[in-house]
Parts: sequence; C-alpha cells; structure tokens
Amino acid sequence: MKTKLVLWGQKGSEETAEKVLMAIELNANANCVESLIFSGESANEELSDQLMNNWRKGEAVAFPEGHEQIKTELSASGSILPDGFSAADKEDLIKRTQTEWLFIVLSTKLFQTYESELNELQDRVEKMSKYNKAMWEELKTFQTKIQTQVQEQNLFREHTNILRERLNELFGSLKKLREVEDSAFESAANEVFQRMSTILNQIDEALEKNSGEWAKFFDKLKGLQAELKTVKLTREGRNEIWARIDKSFKEVKERRFGSVNAQNANSGSIETRLERRIEGLKQAIQKMDSSVSRDQKDYDFLFKKLSNSNATQLETQLSEVRAKMIHERLESKKLKLADMNKTLADLESRLAKVISKTASAEELKAAEAVADSADDSINLVAEETTESTENNDNPSEENAE
Repeated sequence: MKTKLVLWGQKGSEETAEKVLMAIELNANANCVESLIFSGESANEELSDQLMNNWRKGEAVAFPEGHEQIKTELSASGSILPDGFSAADKEDLIKRTQTEWLFIVLSTKLFQTYESELNELQDRVEKMSKYNKAMWEELKTFQTKIQTQVQEQNLFREHTNILRERLNELFGSLKKLREVEDSAFESAANEVFQRMSTILNQIDEALEKNSGEWAKFFDKLKGLQAELKTVKLTREGRNEIWARIDKSFKEVKERRFGSVNAQNANSGSIETRLERRIEGLKQAIQKMDSSVSRDQKDYDFLFKKLSNSNATQLETQLSEVRAKMIHERLESKKLKLADMNKTLADLESRLAKVISKTASAEELKAAEAVADSADDSINLVAEETTESTENNDNPSEENAE
C-alpha cells in the first residue's frame, strides 16, 4: 500500500478559498499524517509533477521556500487533511486512503508487538547453555502465530520476512545446542544399550546351555524391565531391548517353573500388554499436556492483551475472537487429558493386581520345591534307619558261631 498522496485542494472557506498543492505522507510508527502545503506561485504544475513522479517514489525533491508543515493525528473519525483544508472532488480518494492508512498503522503495531516478543525470546535463547525442548515449542507456537496473521493478511510481506528471518536464526541457535545434546545422549544411550545387551547375551547363553539359575536370571530381567522405563536410549535401541527382554522372560519362566498352567501364562501376557499400554499412554499424556500448556500461554497472552486499554477496537475484536477459539480448544483438550489420566490410573491398578497374583504363584512354586526337598530328606533318613535295623536283626554267621 502507498503511504504518500499528492492532490490539489483549497485552504479556508469558499469565500476566501486559496488554491493549494498538498503532499501528504503517513508516519505509521508515530500514527500521524505529515502534510506539506504549497501555495501561491510555488503551487504550480511543475512541482505537482515532481511530487507525483519523484517524491511519491521516495526520490529527493527540492521543496520551495515558504511552504507549511503540519502534523495531524490519524484516527478513524477524523480526516487525513489538516484542519481548514479541503479537496471536494477527492473525497472518495481521501476516505479510501484514510482506511488503508489505518490498516497500515494497525499492521505496523502488530509487527512491533511481535518484534518485542521476539526480542524477549532472543534474550532467553542467548542465555541458554543447553537445549531446551520447551523453548523450541515456544518458537514453534510463535511461528504458527505469525503464519496465522500472514494467512489473514494482517502483516505486510517486508514485516513477515523480518520476523521469519530472525525466528529462523533462533531456531538455528537451538539446533546447534540440540546437536551437542544429541551427541552426548547417543553416547550415553550406546553405553546403556551395550550394558543391557551384555546381560541379555549372558541370559541367552544360559538358556542355550540350560545352565539353570533361572531365579537369578528372572530377577535380572525384572530389573532390566524396570530400568528400561527410565534410562536414556534411542527409540530403536529401546524397542530392540524390550523385544529381547520379553522373549527371554517367556523362556526363563518356562525353564524356572516348568509347564506353566494356563492362568499363569495368561497373567504374564496380560502383564506385558498392560505395561505397554501404560507406557504408550504416558507418552500420549505428556504430548497432550504440552499442547495444553501452549494453548494456555496463548490464551493468557490474549487475555492480557484484551485488558490493555490502549488497544484499538479492531485489535480488541480480533483478540476476542481468537481468545474464544483458543479457550474452546483448551477446554476440549483438558477434558481429554483428564480422561487419559483416569485411564492411566485404572491401568496401573490392574497391573499391580496382576503382578501381585504372579508373585504369589511364584512363591507357591518355590514353597512346593522346598517341600519336595524336605520329603526327599525324610525318605532318605527312613531308608537309612530301615537298613540299620535289618542289619541288627540278621547277625553275621561268624557272630552266630
């Protein structure tokens, strides 16, 4: 949109009207209109051509001496012409220009607001010593906000390019920090993967040789299973270790307890399925919680903006509509999050019951093994006693003589 206007008009009333040439320019940052008024001999066609063909394009023009300079505040109810000046044959042009300039001012203020937000984000990023995912999400939210304004054509291209360029620089800074963290993470994850793989290799070797000590290996697998939920591993590494633990669990249980009854086998299967569902649900809850936090920040920002008495009616209306949209989306997500947490509590309760039931079955099996061992000892003592009695009742022939 153009921010300069050149037109012929008049000064004063019809009785005392004086023909003038007006060069009017919008100062969007100051929200005002700056007018240059030329009258008398200086108001000629030559100067009009220079203003139209050069000044409006931003080229320098030598203004004649004796012209007036007037500043007028831009408003929706006023006029862009200074008080006491008129241009009767250009009223439509003046009204259209005034509306366009009001939009330019509002868009410029929006750009300045975003620049201020970006300055705060930049300060926080520059102070960071390590990658922060929450900050990355904030930048993505800000990026989405800019894109929304671009789609609604509320920002000019040059302003959009400035914001995007600065935002990309902040993304680049975070990417560098993430690369350092990813390198350290991969190194630590590889160590954990190798350590767990070594334990699982030992268990696989024991299974292959049928070397026994199944109770010990069973406990090791339980420990690995619990540790897997918290240790640092890549997604591929975690999936591989999980699959190996699950496979070894089944084989060790079979070797330890022999032929497991259908109920225990079913309990083990239920336990595994519940653990996987819980893990997946926790990840989904974490993502939903992050989404709720982002929407809440957007809503809080808009709510604060609505309370700003300096906001124009247009800005207020835009903010009210956007705040309502975000609030409705936020409430829907909160309901879903509450339902997910309720489901998680139910699954964890069911898992605890299954584990307790499985542990009781294992204790019963161990007690039976101890009882069997005790029975063997009793039988052995009885056999030795019987043999001793038979020897006493049947003396040797040598003693008989």
